[in-house]
Amino acid sequence: MIINPDKVSAIIAEIAEEEIASRYGKLAKSDIETKSGPNDFVTAADHAAEARLERALSDIYPGAAFIGEETAAGAPHILEGLKGDGAFWIVDPLDGTRNFVQGRAEFGTIVALVENGEIRQGWIYAIPDKAFAVGSKGDGATWRGEALSPLPLPDRPFKGCRAIGNMAEPWKSRLIPKLRAKFETEPVHCSAYGYINLVRGLNDFALYARVHPWDHAAGVLMLGEIGGRAEYLDDASPYTAQATQGRPLLVAGSGETWRRVRTEVIGG
Repeated sequence: MIINPDKVSAIIAEIAEEEIASRYGKLAKSDIETKSGPNDFVTAADHAAEARLERALSDIYPGAAFIGEETAAGAPHILEGLKGDGAFWIVDPLDGTRNFVQGRAEFGTIVALVENGEIRQGWIYAIPDKAFAVGSKGDGATWRGEALSPLPLPDRPFKGCRAIGNMAEPWKSRLIPKLRAKFETEPVHCSAYGYINLVRGLNDFALYARVHPWDHAAGVLMLGEIGGRAEYLDDASPYTAQATQGRPLLVAGSGETWRRVRTEVIGG
């Protein structure tokens, strides 16, 4: 099933403005908690937006299960459902929560629709910019309502981003020194903006080592719609909407960029 993308965009924007943007710069201490560590924040905005998105998206597609980041934090077993058949809304209500808490205007909402293991649609809403990237399988991808085109090879050295602090061995020792020696990269603090920058050609590739479906499913779909590529470097398997930990996932805005980066960091 392909859902009317404009209808979903309107819902996401309304909830993001009312539950997230309205709280930006106004959080009380009681509105902020931590999860896995002192910099892994969750706020009243995350919880409120996720609850409303669950209700609204379930109304649009009643047969689809809902997997939200905050729900999964308390019940990680729900991710097992993605290994089977069925339809799922996968939602990060507030991606870049640390930026949101610390007053950096780079945060967003990410929504993907997965059916029987295939990513069918994706939405990334850049909340401070009030702008959407949207993709539907086979129908292309857009940014601010304009169709995105395949990306040519840049006429400059490749620029990338990274989130690789917990990469497992032997890949950490093998890949990271080559990445540092060969490329200019910057850390990813917000997956929403990371993927927006990739589909727009502002960055050329990204390397990840902790992969949650709510961070990646929508963006990988959009990259695929413009000729991009997302595969794990350890076994050459393509990205699927699953959670992985420690494995190196390389994503790029074009297949040729992906191949060239892989050759530099892994050889062959």
